[in-house]
Amino acid sequence: MNDLWVRLRPLLLTARTLAGATVLSLVHNWPLTLFSLVLSFAIWFLVEDVENPRIEATVPAEEQAAIPVEVVNVPSGLIVGEVEPIRVFVEAREEDIDELRAADFNAVVDASQVGAGDIRSLPVTVTTERREVRVIRPEPRTVEVSVVATVSRELPVTVVITGELPSGFRQGLEAVDPPFVEITGREELVDSVDEIQATVSIAGLQNTQTFNVELVPRTSDGSRVTVTLSRNRARVTVPVEEALLTRQIAVLGGATGAPARGYTVTDVAVSPSPIEVTGPRDIVESLSAFVVEDADVSGAIAEVIESRELDLPPGVSANVDTVFITVTIDPQIGSRVLRVVPVFSDTPQGLELAAGVYFVEVRLAGLEPDLARLGLDDVTASVSLAGAPPRFSRHQPEVSVPEGIEVVSVAPLWVQLVAPPEDEPEEEEAATDEEGESGEATEEDEAGQ
Repeated sequence: MNDLWVRLRPLLLTARTLAGATVLSLVHNWPLTLFSLVLSFAIWFLVEDVENPRIEATVPAEEQAAIPVEVVNVPSGLIVGEVEPIRVFVEAREEDIDELRAADFNAVVDASQVGAGDIRSLPVTVTTERREVRVIRPEPRTVEVSVVATVSRELPVTVVITGELPSGFRQGLEAVDPPFVEITGREELVDSVDEIQATVSIAGLQNTQTFNVELVPRTSDGSRVTVTLSRNRARVTVPVEEALLTRQIAVLGGATGAPARGYTVTDVAVSPSPIEVTGPRDIVESLSAFVVEDADVSGAIAEVIESRELDLPPGVSANVDTVFITVTIDPQIGSRVLRVVPVFSDTPQGLELAAGVYFVEVRLAGLEPDLARLGLDDVTASVSLAGAPPRFSRHQPEVSVPEGIEVVSVAPLWVQLVAPPEDEPEEEEAATDEEGESGEATEEDEAGQ
């Protein structure tokens, strides 16, 4: 770094010395400096005038389009006819002359003092935004302007549709805003207008769209007419929708009749559902569901499956022609109370069951068909009297039922045990004596006979 500074330091000192000397020279010799600057500009302008002098010419050239003339300040209710375009005589650099075009100029005629039916020659004023160009005069200096009174007429806007929609789509009724426009112009031109057209192309459309289109007045043979419109553009909305609509529609069905006793309907299903239907949009959109005839389950004890043909509206198709109604039937869960004569066991010695009617009340649960088939022999109750006292005592019976049957409750059984009655000997002997006497009497009777 120090070596670099050592090398550059003499150069920097020399540059500073030269700059200071130059500034001092300009300060002390400023008149000479100013003269040199002015002389340089003068020489440049002199060379420019020699190599690219300013010349006068009529522009645009004959092979170029002329300058259109705009008529301004036309009184209300009047209209001017077509005005011939002009050219202009200008002064400009020779190199610029060939580049000048009609768009570089603005030609205006003031018609504020004209009246209906006038045909006047009015002066033309020409201006340009090209700073290096000087307008000398228009050619011609005046133009003929014819003025006539205008007439107005209101016509509806006619929408003209071009192009075709893709297959499977259809167009609805278009809407236009504004629906009417007023045309103004020469009487003969206004009378020649047959309709105001708004042309819209619907090629390739698959949904509703709104277009901002130009309004064109046309004659009956399609020719365009030059008149003034109250609105030059209109908004045209063209509804486009699918001609055929595909939707998923549910299929509904039920069951009619009653299953066999002890059975019930637990589920009803339609298969397939929903189904896919295709048809005209207005018809398909109005469909909420297809309802098929109910399946008959009268007396049924098992699942019922029945087929149904679909009744489709005209023009509507479905992905299936037949559906199936499946009705699930299951046994009902019920209960039943039985009174069962019990079987006694383990009667204590010296005791016996008191005379009477004994039964066990049993509440059972299970499927209704199984309960209905139960017989008295299918349910048994046993009562153990082991250790029972010689009086009324409470016992819990043991109940046996077939498989699939549930014992919900068993009522306790009250049982009375008593001692058996004792024998009476005297009465037995008396009875024996009577029998002996009776026998003897019988024998005597037989002997007497």
